[in-house]
Amino acid sequence: MYGTHVLLHISVFLFFGAISEFFYTIHTSVGAISRYCLFASMGVYLALSIFPLIFSNSPYNTPLTPLLRANGNLLYSFWTAVWYTRRDPSKPLTFTWRPYFKGVRFNRAQLFLFEAQKQAAVLESYAMEWLLTKNDLSDDDMDKFLESLPGYISSRHTNEAQLYKYLTADYVLERIREHFLTCVISLELSEEAIISRVWCCTKSLWLIFRRSIVSVENPSAEDKKKLQLQKTYIEEIISDLQSLCLMEDPMVALRASCIRGLAVQDILTNLTQSDGAMKQIRPFLMSLIPIYTLFFPKNNEDAIQRLGEGRALNVAETNTMWKDLLSDGPLVNLTLLAENILLREDAPPSRLSFCWKTLEILLKQLGIAPMKVSLPTLNRFNAVHKSIREYAQETERGFRIAPLLDILDVVARGRRLSLAFSGHPQYHSRADVVFGKEHLRNGDLLEAFARCLPDYIAKLSLENGREFMEGIVCDDDLWTSLQVNLWNAQRSNHPTPNKLRVFEDCCTVLDVALSSLEDSTKVDCRAPEFGSLVQSFESFIAHCFHGSFMGRATNFRIGVIRVRCSKALLTQFYRDFVRDGTIFFLSQWDVASLARLFWTLGIGDGKDAEFWKSCINGGHIGSAFTTKASGMIDRAARDGPLLIFCNLVRLATTAVPLHGSGLGAKDLLMVWELLWNMIKNQQLPLDHASDEVWNKLGSLRAEVSHLCGKMSGIEGDKLRSLIGMIDEARYLGSKGRSGEGASPVNPTEDQDHNFNQSSFSSEPAAGTGRRFSAIQTIKDNFEGASYQSVSELR
Repeated sequence: MYGTHVLLHISVFLFFGAISEFFYTIHTSVGAISRYCLFASMGVYLALSIFPLIFSNSPYNTPLTPLLRANGNLLYSFWTAVWYTRRDPSKPLTFTWRPYFKGVRFNRAQLFLFEAQKQAAVLESYAMEWLLTKNDLSDDDMDKFLESLPGYISSRHTNEAQLYKYLTADYVLERIREHFLTCVISLELSEEAIISRVWCCTKSLWLIFRRSIVSVENPSAEDKKKLQLQKTYIEEIISDLQSLCLMEDPMVALRASCIRGLAVQDILTNLTQSDGAMKQIRPFLMSLIPIYTLFFPKNNEDAIQRLGEGRALNVAETNTMWKDLLSDGPLVNLTLLAENILLREDAPPSRLSFCWKTLEILLKQLGIAPMKVSLPTLNRFNAVHKSIREYAQETERGFRIAPLLDILDVVARGRRLSLAFSGHPQYHSRADVVFGKEHLRNGDLLEAFARCLPDYIAKLSLENGREFMEGIVCDDDLWTSLQVNLWNAQRSNHPTPNKLRVFEDCCTVLDVALSSLEDSTKVDCRAPEFGSLVQSFESFIAHCFHGSFMGRATNFRIGVIRVRCSKALLTQFYRDFVRDGTIFFLSQWDVASLARLFWTLGIGDGKDAEFWKSCINGGHIGSAFTTKASGMIDRAARDGPLLIFCNLVRLATTAVPLHGSGLGAKDLLMVWELLWNMIKNQQLPLDHASDEVWNKLGSLRAEVSHLCGKMSGIEGDKLRSLIGMIDEARYLGSKGRSGEGASPVNPTEDQDHNFNQSSFSSEPAAGTGRRFSAIQTIKDNFEGASYQSVSELR
């Protein structure tokens, strides 16, 4: 092939030589110029052909170069043979072109690469040993080395087959360990430098050790040896940190605790983010035993012993240990640091600042999905949280750890919120907001919480749901958060639809909260926060919906909230009145709340209504109000429950028909639940109401019956179900007033009201019942029961 190229080039020169001869026969001057050009071109060509023989790094060559090199080799060989036969062999050879005639043609770069790869195992291992032992690396140089190590490990030029061997050599791991411990010992390091160095060391060790992570149930002897090496190495680091945490010097002890927390959290984050780390079939790694025993010293001791001996665990034990480490681990890690800070609270404030920064980092690493922690872990956190709260509130020096209490409060609030979000993976990426100090005062988070809360509460029992909402209200300041959202929406320049969205979110959360807290003894509806929230609620309605059309769905939800608030306030005020014998106003909000309750229920005549309204709007409050309110509280407790019942009936009536209103069967079911709760309520029974209020209920029944006669199908069935509920209330009321055998209603009134389940469900009828015995009976009425008449319902 090279000869073909040479002949082709020679033919070109011969062609132009013939052309120049032809030009010379025609015109002498033209022919001479042509010859000179040809000779110049041949000179340049020969120079480019010879230069590579003289200069080995010449960038130019021609097809004639290999031919000249081959001829040169032949001449060199001939000359050498002649020299050895005719000259003294002891004399040195002075031929200087020998380095330029080493072969006809070869790929020099490929040769060098091949030679380098052949020597890589020896060279890289030697270079690493020299760098970390013989070369005195400073701490700054070691930081640069660790920062560059991930790029070196992932490089395509790195020999992966030998990588783990020389990266896990004693001199490498020992040097990284020493560098890691300088974060505690070296007191001149800044906080940012400490955090950066801890992360560099942890990431480097993770990248080194993950090369040996095996995912088979029966690892080989070599794999077991690798894992045992990792386990021993991590045990030594944790042991060193534990010793430093127990030192008498509070500065060193606190720094060691913070560094341990940062390092362990980084490992947990890498485990969670690594591919397959959460898979059920993944065996628990022997190298993680030191961290597991640090967090859970008494858990699964038998399984840990067998795993340390190299024996495999069963699937249940593996899943349990993975769940403990990845779900409970972050919270336990933060709890350990909080315990150490409480023990070393006498440290200088400058050292405590590093603790606050570390806690902020650990807080940001908490996630929504892993917050389903076990009960022992939660009890441990709550115990530490309680101890720190008591210390901060009762001790003179408690203000020093106030930032710690704030962070633990954020963790507790975020943990409760994360429970509601745990069943909705689309919100798991919002952990930075869930575990943020703004909490539910963030409008976007409130919107997400309003979407998740009803489903979460529906899955819980009544007791668990009440306990959950008590924590959200009492410990997480739910009333204040809702009020802040209403204030922000009311004062913003956003269009009405955006304000309406915020308002509906607040209504949803408030409705679920009041529904779950009906029987709660921990939540005080007379608290100033609740009174302020109700005031903001009414103010928002007055300003944002003033002069604008409010849809039936919005009007319906507002009515439900008002009914729930009235019921809660009436129960709270009457309970306190019965206990104390009079009314004590804890704050100005008590006055406004009680006046709004009387005004909403319509207690008294027209003058009374004007008086209550003036008190709501900030009128003069004196002894007349206390005297008047004390006289009205008995009347409110007597007539209030039935008046609330009437308001609910009107609300349900205005919701029919549902088509086009934005309401659904669940909304009416909620009203039916409220109605039934009013019927069975023993604290505020319906049967004590005056005849005037019962007459109002009778008139209201007639209106509903008249409206029912004009409707058919699903809407008619809904109204007939409502009439059945009214009759049940009238039956109980008349029985309470007239005796057990009294007739509740006129037997000629609507004897054949069909409670067809089609009004609330598309499922076929499942059976019948005789009386409402619990709230579940109401749901069965809507979803699976069919009552043929009012008498059968009774």
